[in-house]
Amino acid sequence: MTALVRVSSPSSLSVPDTNSPLIRSRVCLDAGNRWIKWLSPTGSVRLIPAFIKSIDPTWEEVEGGDHSVVVQLSGETFVIGQAAKDLNGAAIFQGTQGDKTELIPKLMFAALEPNPGQSALRVERLLVALPDSRSAAHLKVLKSIEGTHEFTRNGHEIVASIRRVEAVDETRAAYCYGARLGWYLSQKNLNRVLDFGGGTAIARLYSTDGGLIREADVILPGTYDLARRIAARIARDLPTSPDLSLVMDAIADGTFQLGTTGYDFKPVFEKCRDEWLTDIRAEIKTKWNQWLPKLGEVLMIGGSAELARPLEVATKQRFKIARDAQTVSVVGMEAL
Repeated sequence: MTALVRVSSPSSLSVPDTNSPLIRSRVCLDAGNRWIKWLSPTGSVRLIPAFIKSIDPTWEEVEGGDHSVVVQLSGETFVIGQAAKDLNGAAIFQGTQGDKTELIPKLMFAALEPNPGQSALRVERLLVALPDSRSAAHLKVLKSIEGTHEFTRNGHEIVASIRRVEAVDETRAAYCYGARLGWYLSQKNLNRVLDFGGGTAIARLYSTDGGLIREADVILPGTYDLARRIAARIARDLPTSPDLSLVMDAIADGTFQLGTTGYDFKPVFEKCRDEWLTDIRAEIKTKWNQWLPKLGEVLMIGGSAELARPLEVATKQRFKIARDAQTVSVVGMEAL
């Protein structure tokens, strides 16, 4: 396969013909620790498990599909999504292949889909959700992927040119989208977003004019920590230490069954979840103490937001779960 080639810099690219079927004005990517989400050329949300694995195509047979993306470039073949998970690939939340930002140069190929029937793609803006849009190291990673790439995606040869890559602070898209749709009762208060992710959760505070109050950021343990708490409690009942990915999967699908073992950990889950939410709420209250008189509502988003339903009830919806909480961030990015 042709190697990845940088053939042009963004400044040298001509003004695009926005009517061309090859042009996508923006591509939105939210590569989380549990799920990788992007918008397809038709505007639908795509979502695959956040797993990645390098493969040897001479003896490993892997096919892409609705839940997996197989990429070939620079003499390397790797698969992202369900197939990577099935092949015991690396879970993004575990960080063994680098953190999710360091993996963007690979994970982005999931989102680089040409318009139907095309093999070439011109992206004017690639929007990527990051924990901190100001990080020099992370911005350097994003800058490195501007230019032209030749690769094969799920068996289709593609040439993709990325004019500009932009970092979007995690929670910002959801906040702006929610404010625009009237999800907050009042914009005169300091409203908030709590994003429940797999590796970590992050709580952020926004000013009345929509600015991010960065000193109020609270980094919290995500569902990985919840799974760790559960695993510690049930380990004594099992012959081996429980796989945290299996615990998280069982929480996500609501079965609370550990893989194919038939072991039911729902009672342990409920106790650990309540403790986990109590710790999160206490940490937020401590961090935001100086703003308490001005605080409005908290919009809870992310793939694990539904786990916080007891928090929504306890606060009489001052903490409330967003509609389509799993995908609201990537949908909101399209509207930025």
